[in-house]
Amino acid sequence: INQENLKWMKDGAVLVNTARGSIIHEADLIEELKKGRIYACLDVTLPEPPAKDNPLRTLPNVVLTPHIAGTVTNGLKRIALHACEELDRFCAGERMKTEVNFDELSQMA
Repeated sequence: INQENLKWMKDGAVLVNTARGSIIHEADLIEELKKGRIYACLDVTLPEPPAKDNPLRTLPNVVLTPHIAGTVTNGLKRIALHACEELDRFCAGERMKTEVNFDELSQMA
C-alpha cells in the first residue's frame, strides 16, 4: 500500500493493518496521515515496535497496538499472557515492554 493507493481513500477513512507491517510503505502513509485526511489503526509495523521518534507514535489520527490482533483462539491467550507479563514487570519495578504514558494514551487502543 503506497501513495498511489492511499490517495484513493475517502476523507475520514480508516486504514487498518493487522497483517504485516511490510505491506504498507510507511513513509507514504505518514505523509498522508500528516494531512489529517485519513486515520490508521496499526497492530503491525516494520520494524516492531516502531522507533521512539517514529511519527506514528505521536500523530493524533493513529492508534497503535502491540501486535496483539489475531485469531480469537490464539489472540485472547496472547493478550492475557502479555498483560500478566507486563504486570509482573511492573510489580518487580522493571520497565514494561509496552508502557502506556499519558501523552500517548489517547492514541492507544
